[in-house]
Amino acid sequence: MRDVHEDPQVRHTPYTIRRNRRRVNWHHDDQIHITMWRDRIPPGRKLWENTRGKTIESWFKVTIPYGKNYDKTWLMNSIQSHCSVPFTPVDFHYFKNRAQFFVQDAGAASALKDVSHKVCDEQNRKISIFVGPSAEPYSVQNKLKPEQMEQLKLTMNKRYDVSQQALDLQKLRFDSDLVGRDMDIILSRRNCMAATLQIIEMNFPELLSLNLRNNKLYRLDGLSDIIEKAPKVKILNLSKNELNSTWELSKVKGLKLEELWLEGNPLCRTFPDQSAYISAIRDCFPKLLRL
Repeated sequence: MRDVHEDPQVRHTPYTIRRNRRRVNWHHDDQIHITMWRDRIPPGRKLWENTRGKTIESWFKVTIPYGKNYDKTWLMNSIQSHCSVPFTPVDFHYFKNRAQFFVQDAGAASALKDVSHKVCDEQNRKISIFVGPSAEPYSVQNKLKPEQMEQLKLTMNKRYDVSQQALDLQKLRFDSDLVGRDMDIILSRRNCMAATLQIIEMNFPELLSLNLRNNKLYRLDGLSDIIEKAPKVKILNLSKNELNSTWELSKVKGLKLEELWLEGNPLCRTFPDQSAYISAIRDCFPKLLRL
C-alpha cells in the first residue's frame, strides 16, 4: 500500500437444442442491423406470447452489441431514461464485445425492445438493443436458500467492524462457520456475489471499507452492483486475487474510492513503470489518495 503521490524515484514492483442463427448486415457506420432466426416461431407473434396471445411471465435476455464500449452506469441510466417502464437488470455482465442482462417483466422486455436505436453514445452512434426469451439467469437458478442466506448474514455480521464501518470478507470460502455447514461461498460466482451484496445492502448500508482479499476473483461483473448497493464504500481491498487488466476495475469505477489495494494481482505486472500503473488506476478512480 502506498501514497499515489509518492516519489517517482521509489522502485515499483509490478505487480439436442438448436441455437439461434444470426446474420449481421452493415448498413451504416453508426448502425448495425442484426437478423435472427428462431426455430418454429409463428410470424406475427411476439416471442414472449403464448399461442393464445397472453403474456408469459418469464425471463428475457437483453443484449447490447458493442456494449463493452460503455460504462455500466451510463448505459443503464441512458436506457432507463428512454424506457417507458422501469426495469430491474439482473446479472449484468460483459460477454466478448457485448453487454448483457436479464429482466423478468414481460412489459419491461417489450419496452426495452422499443428503446433500440433511441440512445446515442458520445460519437452520436445509435445503440442497438435486442431482447428475446431466455432461461433463468445463473444467479437465479443457483440462488441461495433462505437458511443459507441467514447463515451467510450471521457470518458476515461476525466479520463486520462497526467502529470502522468495515467488512472483512477475505478468504470467505474457507470461513469455518460456512465450511461446517457445507456452504461453498465462492465470490467469483455470480449467485454468491449477488447474495453477499444483497446482505450488504440490507444490513451494512453505511459500509465504508470492504476487504475482498484472497477470493480468487478474476472478473468483477458481479461486484459491479456494489455501486448501487453500497455507494459509500471508500476503501476497497482486492489484493491477492486474479485480476488481469484494468478493464475489470472499470466495472466498479462508479465508486468514489480513496484507497485501493491491488498487490498480488496479475494486472500489476502489466505496466512498464510505477507512473504508468498509477495513471491507469487513477483513470478509473480519480479521487484515489492511496494505492
